[in-house]
Amino acid sequence: MTDSDRVPAFVEQLVRAVAGGSGDDRDERASTFARGLALGALVGAAIAGSTIWQRRHAARRDEVAASNVPAAEPLAGDAPTG
Repeated sequence: MTDSDRVPAFVEQLVRAVAGGSGDDRDERASTFARGLALGALVGAAIAGSTIWQRRHAARRDEVAASNVPAAEPLAGDAPTG
């Protein structure tokens, strides 16, 4: 199985266009570029997903904490208002 069998055709065409044509050396660089690009996209998606998850979890935790705070009671020496 060659690299071109594992990489979708449109990605291979894009990489060849960026690399500047064909040739064994250019094909190897293009394949390396495509693998790096895919890996970078996956890592970026994982970081973004983790950040979103943490923010949602923190917001939910803050929301629960705010709803569990008891109402402030007047101090013993304060006169009632009303």
